[in-house]
Amino acid sequence: MEVDVHTTRMTLFRKLVQERGWTTIETFSTHFARAARELAEQSGNSRLADVTVARRTFDRWMAGELKGLPQRDTRAILEHLFQQPVTRLFAPPEGTDAPLPSEGSFDDPLAVIAQTESLTKSSTATAVLDHFRGEIQGIVDRYEMRGPQVLASQARSLHGKLTAWLHGRHHLPSVHAELFRLTGQTAGLLAYMAVNAGAKPAVADAYCAQAETLAEHIGDTQLQMWAAGTRSLSLYYQHRYAEADAAAAAGVDLAPNNDQAIRLLVNGRARALARLGDRRGAERAIGRALDLSDQQPSLPSGITSCISFAPYSLARTLANEITARLALGDTSEVLSCAEQIDGLIEVSDSEWSRALVRLDVATALLQHRRPEVEHAMALGRSALHAGTTAPITSVWQRANELYEKAGRWHAEPGVGDYAEELRTWRSRPQAKSIVSGSGAALAPQQ
Repeated sequence: MEVDVHTTRMTLFRKLVQERGWTTIETFSTHFARAARELAEQSGNSRLADVTVARRTFDRWMAGELKGLPQRDTRAILEHLFQQPVTRLFAPPEGTDAPLPSEGSFDDPLAVIAQTESLTKSSTATAVLDHFRGEIQGIVDRYEMRGPQVLASQARSLHGKLTAWLHGRHHLPSVHAELFRLTGQTAGLLAYMAVNAGAKPAVADAYCAQAETLAEHIGDTQLQMWAAGTRSLSLYYQHRYAEADAAAAAGVDLAPNNDQAIRLLVNGRARALARLGDRRGAERAIGRALDLSDQQPSLPSGITSCISFAPYSLARTLANEITARLALGDTSEVLSCAEQIDGLIEVSDSEWSRALVRLDVATALLQHRRPEVEHAMALGRSALHAGTTAPITSVWQRANELYEKAGRWHAEPGVGDYAEELRTWRSRPQAKSIVSGSGAALAPQQ
């Protein structure tokens, strides 16, 4: 039965319902239920899909007989359905004559609630932002155990939810800025994953560009710097070392004393400059990264996750110094740095860090004035075992470089055993995209 609206108070809600022809509870409930399911999917809050509207409640809404606003979940669904704040939905529409209050009277209670809502916004936004932050942190925390092959789909889904939330609602400036930041962070995660998974460079480039643009829009310098570091990482693994250095240098220039500059200096500039043979530049970048680390009041301990938005821990900085020193041929410094972080590496949850440091040390043992071939190959095999849970591009490239360095000892059994381990590693289904997308030479088939 349709509501008799001729004697009721006109509200924007009633006006919109009439315009859309949803004036029966059955028709309205169909559209409300669809909006509830959509919002549950976008926000990750499954309970929203179960929210319904009783006939008596709908009749009161149509009559404008509200003593207060609907419950929180119902408000969120109504705002999603009509793309209007609930405080506006149950206020007179623009252009509607409203009675003037008499002298000395108080505001309508609904108007007071509306004022509060407009100033503080619904706590729904806070809950949704907290949910999105939790999803991002969950991806970061599990990344080195699960890898991009498993977590990329979750990151893409989260990216879609954030984008939909941005497009689908009107937000306070603070909420809008936080959604930009979280969307930018998720784009950054996808860029990093694309590099690790051996995806086409254009994929990482596009996600980096989005992260940088959103970060710049809200003035988030740290996220801009993090995205610049990921862009540099992508260029480094394309062997475009001069461009990798330039991308990292541009990031440092944004805020030279920011703790995000540590990563840009040691992972971006030092490693790229070392590959270019610029010893002075590489050593200057390493020194600046270590000085900046000393200046920070508190850095994370242990081996931080490679994909974390937190600043580099000292151990991760030293792990990157090892790679730069190796490219410079500084064998003694490689072994010294590795000894400093050996304990942390061995107890770390980061299989990748363990694999990469072992591969660097193994290569250094081959470059030593007295090469330790058997020891180097044993380390190489253990590195490949450590990096098998979720194969990534950097492990594959460095493992191949170790094999190439062992070229003059290919007749020795240890090198043959390592080559066999490398072939086994690359034959795993998860490694195929990394191998096919890599420019590294492959160990020959027998």
